[in-house]
Amino acid sequence: MIRLYGNIYHWIKHPDETELNLSFRKKVQVTLNILLMDVLLIFPFLGFLYIITSHLVELEIPLDDSHPVVLFILVVLLAPLIEEFIFRFPLKYKRNYLVRLINFFSRGWLKKRWSSVFKYFLYLLVILFGLIHLMNFNNNENLFFALAPFMIGNQLIGGFLLSYTRIKLGFIWSFIQHSAFNLIVVVFEVIFFHNQIIVKESNENFEVSIVEQVYVFKNTSYLQSKFDKDVIYSVNADDISLSGLLDSLNIQGIRQYEDRWIDVKIKSEKGMSRKELKNILKRDLILR
Repeated sequence: MIRLYGNIYHWIKHPDETELNLSFRKKVQVTLNILLMDVLLIFPFLGFLYIITSHLVELEIPLDDSHPVVLFILVVLLAPLIEEFIFRFPLKYKRNYLVRLINFFSRGWLKKRWSSVFKYFLYLLVILFGLIHLMNFNNNENLFFALAPFMIGNQLIGGFLLSYTRIKLGFIWSFIQHSAFNLIVVVFEVIFFHNQIIVKESNENFEVSIVEQVYVFKNTSYLQSKFDKDVIYSVNADDISLSGLLDSLNIQGIRQYEDRWIDVKIKSEKGMSRKELKNILKRDLILR
């Protein structure tokens, strides 16, 4: 495994189009080892994201209310296939029909220089692959773009790893690796975040429970609340956004680093103040 990672590092510095002649079993093993490396590299970049979102910039991540099955197909199958076709399929000269067309009109000039051009073409596609993931955010301030390399660092490294797999093993293997990576991320999110209690507060006056949801069923979502001026008596909601809750209760002055889907149950016979709820949300959701 260490030798493989060393080979990848050397290839990134001096990339070429040489394909490895490996058995099916060996290709599976190599793909799994590269996938493991890619997954492990998620964690330091999650640390960067936590620091950035906690102290530097508010992330505006649009929530997706697609049906879970549709979301799975998009994230695990369609997105990897489209991205691999755009950013990895053209890496092989014989599969890059645009480059071959340019070479035709240049009377063979480009093909003669392809070995020296290939490195910069690869780097360009990796950078574009990383930059396209900035579309996951709605931010447009200068600080956000200054921090972009940290925001998309994992995608940049993943782009190099997928490029290595595509060149050395073949296009189908880079697609499998990409799809498997996205599947692992989805499973991780469901296991650690879906139906997880993120706020649980109670005393003699009120009970507050907020449960995070990774995916929602918008057809059955609802929000029912009872409040009077600055006093809240009850809130019952399923599959709503955190921003929707804040807006509905007119809670202002909270810096929301990341929106999320939630289920909410708040009960208070005598009523809890809006300030009390705001303090709970700031402590348990925003700054946790």
